[in-house]
Amino acid sequence: MEPPQKKLDFDRPPVKEMAVKKEVLDPSSGAAPYSFSMDDALRELKDIRQEAEEAYAWNNEIDPVPESAYDDALLLLKMLFDYNIPMPDIGWGEDGSLGFEWRPGKGIATMGIYGDNLVIYGAFFEEKHQVEGICALSDTAMLIGFLIMWSVPFNKDLV
Repeated sequence: MEPPQKKLDFDRPPVKEMAVKKEVLDPSSGAAPYSFSMDDALRELKDIRQEAEEAYAWNNEIDPVPESAYDDALLLLKMLFDYNIPMPDIGWGEDGSLGFEWRPGKGIATMGIYGDNLVIYGAFFEEKHQVEGICALSDTAMLIGFLIMWSVPFNKDLV
């Protein structure tokens, strides 16, 4: 039997100086129409954690999602929030990962988070534009470059 995983305190995220929006921005305000609240993101992570833990309790042949994956996901959500990228669909994998996914128009973008300080990312827009790779969560230059590129389909009306 494995020791219980440490729970995230969803009332006080482990990210220093996290800006928390209380409401989704009104598109008529001139702000990015896809902004989300960090409260929503925290709630979603809490629900995903509960779902993944229940699944592991029923079938311990799947890998539990490590605490560090939830911490890394929270950092990524903060970055998404800062770059006005919509909140992704969040899910967990039987391999102990968390996944982010977006499907705007004819494109798809994904991020895989395993809690090892790495982000596996990919974006595919029709057959013309494809970006994929792996980078350290601490490699903010590469990650921000990907996030800026990925924000264009969502914020094209703002440019």
